[in-house]
Amino acid sequence: MLILISCGLFFVTSLALVGLRILRPEARYTWLVAIGGAMFGFVSVFLWLVQLPLNIRLPGIPTLDALNSTLVFTADGISFPFALCIAALTLSILLTAVTQPVYVNSLIWAGTLALGGAGILAVTSNNPLTLLLMWSALDLTELVINLRSVNGASNNERVVISFSTRALGIGFLLWGSMVSISEANTFEFQSMSARAGIFLVIAAGLRLGVLPLHLPYSSESNLRRGFGTAVRLISSASSLILLGRIPVGILSSNLTPFLMILTLIAALYGGWTWLRAPDELNGRPHWVIGIASLAILSALSGNPVGAIAWGCALILVGGALFLASAQNIWLNRIMLIGAFSISALPFSLTASVWTGSLGFFIPFVILAQALMMAGFVRHALRPANRDALDEQPAWMQAVYPSGIILLILIQVLLGFIGWDGASQIGAWLQAIIASFLTFGLVWASRRFRIFNPVRAHWVSSTESRLANLYQGLWSIYRLLGRTSQIITQTLEGEGGIMWTLLFLVLFVSLITQVGP
Repeated sequence: MLILISCGLFFVTSLALVGLRILRPEARYTWLVAIGGAMFGFVSVFLWLVQLPLNIRLPGIPTLDALNSTLVFTADGISFPFALCIAALTLSILLTAVTQPVYVNSLIWAGTLALGGAGILAVTSNNPLTLLLMWSALDLTELVINLRSVNGASNNERVVISFSTRALGIGFLLWGSMVSISEANTFEFQSMSARAGIFLVIAAGLRLGVLPLHLPYSSESNLRRGFGTAVRLISSASSLILLGRIPVGILSSNLTPFLMILTLIAALYGGWTWLRAPDELNGRPHWVIGIASLAILSALSGNPVGAIAWGCALILVGGALFLASAQNIWLNRIMLIGAFSISALPFSLTASVWTGSLGFFIPFVILAQALMMAGFVRHALRPANRDALDEQPAWMQAVYPSGIILLILIQVLLGFIGWDGASQIGAWLQAIIASFLTFGLVWASRRFRIFNPVRAHWVSSTESRLANLYQGLWSIYRLLGRTSQIITQTLEGEGGIMWTLLFLVLFVSLITQVGP
């Protein structure tokens, strides 16, 4: 019941804020209500450690009984760290909201809490049907939010294409489920067949923008720090959890090397564009692609535990950076702990990420990791156009840093107690090489122009070049659709019978010429 209690606290608080907005629109204590609900929800997730593993089975969809449609939610060593990260992120968003220009918006707080509850349900889903339903709910929510937050027909089209890609990911999840049922007659992640694992990786890659490489959303969206960060990172977490359920036998698939090459390309692209991004918010799509690619590489190398670590790093390290809306030199330096968290150094959050079999991909993986680390250091230390924290009221100066420090403390804590396999030395030699390479990239970024692009419109032009490639493929698809429609209209029109007879005569004549 603890899983439902935790999610219920987020959902009930969200409904309470909506009710206060309707009944008491002038109430001054709505932020305290939001903080209270988020804090209780966060503490309740921590209490899962007392009873792990937790299992809840709910009645499913009667028409799908042949597929064992029971909805199953499980809190174990895989889902617990993700749930804790989502709960901490939700609380941090509300704590750091006090320094934003217009932070008194109870509807945004309600939406953030609801997303937190839905995210916890998604990461605790323990069979494909449960995860499919949670994905669908999150995707529809994100579709509506994105359509309302972007301007222009081209951006709207990109949102719809992104939604279609996510729907295709759901299709691959179902495909993998059918393969597993046909081989092992099971519908739960713990006992899925190894051959089904490759479809789960493709499903996660499609939803994260890695397979094939594409931006899952545009940096031009009006969703910025608080609620925008919740939408981006919680949606990514709901896909990354699938990588932690990948069967270890996935290495035996013939598609694994091909997928690793594609994922490595996405990792290098994401790291390079993240390093050269003008600021952290414009580079947020590339952060998601870069870290998600490293997580997929860990899963493909036979190390799903490493994928869990990268997923937690994406939420915690990225969340601390994206929520930093006030300038404070000491807080910026404390955020550099995030660089340690993604360094894979011993006892760090990601110490277990490279214990799988990477083969000759190791040098390129190290380069991709170093690019992500160097980009994080640049963005954490870069002077931004932010209001100084010292200029805020005293209570804001106390509340705001607590939100950032909370995410940093969880990074350190999960490195020791996060899951089975945490608190280890890991591949320390690779981590040291990546760290030295990071220092070199940070040094070079301050001295060479290639690492410092022109600020104006750079990210937009980079995104547009990638978008143009898929726009061209989309245009070909539409051209084929129009051609098919013209042919259909021609055959169904008044001359359809004559065209049919003509094709029949040509077909018969060809057969007679080929025949003996």
